[in-house]
Amino acid sequence: MNDTMTRNGRAIAARPFGDLLGWDPFRNFATGANTFAGIEVTRSEQGGFTVYVPVAGYKPDQIDVTLEDGVLTVTGKSERRQFTRSLLLPDEIDSENVGAHVEHGLLTLTLNIHPKAQPKKIAITSN
Repeated sequence: MNDTMTRNGRAIAARPFGDLLGWDPFRNFATGANTFAGIEVTRSEQGGFTVYVPVAGYKPDQIDVTLEDGVLTVTGKSERRQFTRSLLLPDEIDSENVGAHVEHGLLTLTLNIHPKAQPKKIAITSN
């Protein structure tokens, strides 16, 4: 992309759209960044993650949470609207130990880390 443009034969510095308004509503298209409206991910004290997904207006039976091939997908579907959000999870997440709880229009997902493998003493037998 050019850093200069011409106007009436004069060269002027091109400024990104966001510089003119103080914010750029198209920044995600330009950078290719993924954003998830309203989703918040925090690291828990136990070393796992907590994911908060707003689901206001959806009943628990209208929400599906699936984990397949390291991708966590939350889908909500009612008579009038629907949504789908997907997150790629790190390999360290224990897929057998994921918790989901909904209250006051907020879905809380608890993603735990695989327990660290502890050395195990192997018993030796003889005839």
